[in-house]
Amino acid sequence: MISSSFCYRVGIAGAGAFAEFLAAALAPLPSFHLTAVAGRTDEKRRRVIAAYHSRNPQIDGVREYRQAEELINDPHLDIVILTTPPHLHAPLAKRALETGKHVLLEKPGGLTAETLRANIELAENRRRALAVNLVLRYHPLIEAICQLIRHSSLGDVDYASLHNAVHRVANGHWFWDERQSGGIFIEHGVHFFEVGRHWFGEAVKAQGFALHEQDGTRPRVGATVIHENNGRLVPVHYYHGFTMDPTAPESTHWHIHTKRGRIVLDGWIPMQLSVSGLVSADEAAYIDALLDAIPKHPYADAIEPMRHAADRLAPPVASPAAPRIPYERTITLSDRHGWYEAIAQARFLDFCRLIENQNERGLVTAEDAAADLALAEACTAADEPSRVR
Repeated sequence: MISSSFCYRVGIAGAGAFAEFLAAALAPLPSFHLTAVAGRTDEKRRRVIAAYHSRNPQIDGVREYRQAEELINDPHLDIVILTTPPHLHAPLAKRALETGKHVLLEKPGGLTAETLRANIELAENRRRALAVNLVLRYHPLIEAICQLIRHSSLGDVDYASLHNAVHRVANGHWFWDERQSGGIFIEHGVHFFEVGRHWFGEAVKAQGFALHEQDGTRPRVGATVIHENNGRLVPVHYYHGFTMDPTAPESTHWHIHTKRGRIVLDGWIPMQLSVSGLVSADEAAYIDALLDAIPKHPYADAIEPMRHAADRLAPPVASPAAPRIPYERTITLSDRHGWYEAIAQARFLDFCRLIENQNERGLVTAEDAAADLALAEACTAADEPSRVR
């Protein structure tokens, strides 16, 4: 169970839209007490506080600061959550750790893996908890795919791809200044690299590209990464495009191709899983039992039924001679916002466990975040691809 036995005094530094979401998502948790907010304007700070009060009206007296450094120096905080632009993550995290705070960083945690690893070392030396807010692995559909791949339920994985097409960020936003954001792979793609590393193994080779627009932005990026797991190499193509018209629906799809079938996952917050292929009767029963364990409604411990099912079920022994039949099944969830809140809550509670137990590693470690960031750096192209002549 992901749980916490304490109530932590929390300050959020950075009062943008994500800070509003996070304050509202964490407000129902008894281990979360919003104590301070830092933001550049009164309006932004008060929107974050209002989002928190909408879910926890009994608590008031939230202190307001204009500068993140002022919040970090507040002696009455246990945890600092940093939701500032990425170029501020490393220096602010360093300062917070030095003042004795535990730190939960919004992704990516820094512009380079080197600076993130320096803060990981500092946190260890100061005996403080440090984590990056990578949330997707707390989703049960992500865990279900992990189990299917781990047990080769449709045969070994041959190839996979991620297609992530989202709305264009407004012109002039810090997102387009790569000195502040690091670029799309660093600011955004680390979420998906964490999933790819979890499913397919560590990256052993990577090459990326970025396409410029006339205004100088690079809203379309792609990379091919070779992952390795137990000696098996899996090529995975990652594409991100921040080009969608605001009125058009966004789309995120994972396609995983195996020896005997295909797995498709839809949604940036995953909402639909489709499994199809040729399987034995025993394999079909195993996959059905695993998928039956997926919770239909969001809550913070939603991956636990998947883990219990995986521990309880004995994967069938693969037999080349066993007759195989077509298999096809789709799991569709509802309440996307509820699932987003649930995985954010799970990440926070897992972080609290690090504070309470020095031997706890957590589901997604700070070292995982540094590996994701290193991969994002490797995929961030300095120039456009060369033209083929």
